[in-house]
Amino acid sequence: MLERRNAAVRAGYRGYVGRLFRDAGIVTLIADMGFPQPPVDLATFRREVPAGVVPIFRIEPLIARLLAEDLSWPEFRRRFEESIANALQRDGYRGLKSVIAYRTGLDVSPLSRSPDQGLLAYDGVKRGLGSDAMKRLRDHLLCRALELCIEYDVPMQIHTGIGDVEINLPYCRPAYLMELLRLPAFRACRVVLTHAGYPYHREAAYMAHVLPRVYCDVSEGIPFAGHAAPALIREVLEMAPLSKVVYGSDGFALPELNYTAAKLAKQALGLALGQLVEEGMLSKTEAEEAAWLILAGTARRLYRLD
Repeated sequence: MLERRNAAVRAGYRGYVGRLFRDAGIVTLIADMGFPQPPVDLATFRREVPAGVVPIFRIEPLIARLLAEDLSWPEFRRRFEESIANALQRDGYRGLKSVIAYRTGLDVSPLSRSPDQGLLAYDGVKRGLGSDAMKRLRDHLLCRALELCIEYDVPMQIHTGIGDVEINLPYCRPAYLMELLRLPAFRACRVVLTHAGYPYHREAAYMAHVLPRVYCDVSEGIPFAGHAAPALIREVLEMAPLSKVVYGSDGFALPELNYTAAKLAKQALGLALGQLVEEGMLSKTEAEEAAWLILAGTARRLYRLD
């Protein structure tokens, strides 16, 4: 089977991917362009993928590049903000993303937004004062990124829950973000808790329920938890509003991940919504509307694709 797949790719990569995407009904990819590093060229990616590509700007590679330079704090902050502004206003990016859960964890204090914390933390990092200074700097820059999302009216994706071996496992729970996201200064920001914090997805669902601009992306559990996908969706829908749950694949590197996740998600969503119809919680029409919202409609609204 692998030999047949590779032969089909050699015969025409775009055509092969097109057949997969048509079968799975994939028409648009919301793509985090921050992985792998160095990044895939966006123009090349768009030529090779037979679907719309909506790029998202990851802030951590930018932070790493700026830290590698000998900059003053005002210059660091200016370059950080200008790079994000250029990505959103000039280069067509439709949102920001942070993987701070991989670096220093999601326990970000609302006090981190203070300009003094940014200055003192950056000074500590430059003087080699260790992981505490780096955490305070990353926390501050996450807060600044949230403020920029409000300024440019784009959503902020925040990785929550499990990931690869580098994840800060004790501090990847979405509940750690609760104090930060309910702060009035940040409540105007549309925040997508990617991967719905799996296996803490019920926490993410509750946050989507009580915080007016917080959304759950159910990727990673789909497809990597496999047979758990119907239960995952059902458990998220126990608390999260139907209009605040979005499908995601966590597809990277291989188009088969996007294909497999889409097929699995549609099957799982059908089972979960079908159960709600059988139990009298939704009508058939309401279930069909919910499926549209989760698979496409809410994401189109979030990222202004219409």
